[in-house]
Amino acid sequence: MKSAINDINSNNLLWRKFQENQDSTVQEKLVKQYSHLVERMANKLSLTIPQRIIPKEDLLGLGFIGLIEAIRNFDYTKGYQFETYGLWRIKGAMLDGIRKMDWIPRSLREKTKAVNKAIRELEQTLLRTPTEEELADYLNLSVEDVDVTMSALSFSTLLSLDEPMNDHEEEGKQQSRLDFLHDDQPNPQEQQIQMAEFRKIMAECIDEMPENERLVLTLLYYEGLTQVEIADVLNLTKGRISQIHSKAIVRLRRKFETMGYSFQSFV
Repeated sequence: MKSAINDINSNNLLWRKFQENQDSTVQEKLVKQYSHLVERMANKLSLTIPQRIIPKEDLLGLGFIGLIEAIRNFDYTKGYQFETYGLWRIKGAMLDGIRKMDWIPRSLREKTKAVNKAIRELEQTLLRTPTEEELADYLNLSVEDVDVTMSALSFSTLLSLDEPMNDHEEEGKQQSRLDFLHDDQPNPQEQQIQMAEFRKIMAECIDEMPENERLVLTLLYYEGLTQVEIADVLNLTKGRISQIHSKAIVRLRRKFETMGYSFQSFV
């Protein structure tokens, strides 16, 4: 108990010294102390983001930018835990960095448009969602090309879902669209109406999904499991879980599009 109190006091002293002097040496100590948060978030995002889109090393670089910004903006006197605030800012820096990159080559952009169109056309013909093999045959592409394209489509949708829904800069108050799926806090009336519609469309789409897609989304976003853990639970490979996840996310995107919305509509 005494050791824990000493650790807290020592940590607060470090924060106080940094806030008073903005000393680069103290900042370096804080970066070293909390560097594990960057590794933790990079590991988490790299399970969802294919290496072919952005390597983990690039995520780490973006994450350290976020960590430094978080350290410079954090006010320990408000009583918040830095870990909560730091993880949010690190994740935000990673996703913002990816958004600013031209991370989809022009050739892949054209394929995403073609796959999106093919999904619509085959759904009307087959009266169900086409498999990757059927999409590949329809577009005269390899299954691997379709898989890469589906990953890019699903990831761009996830970027939209992870965009912040408010401009609060206070520690612990930032929220994304995904957070609002199970958020019970009071919000402005207009935002409540928007998010009620968002939840309604999401719920309808999830209810219409095949069982495996519905299960993967539930385990990933509601139960907090990683794709590796889900693969163990369902006795499938991580690659197969990634494919199921991509299909589910693309299905969400298509649902919004058919109703005349985009995820960016809910801001």
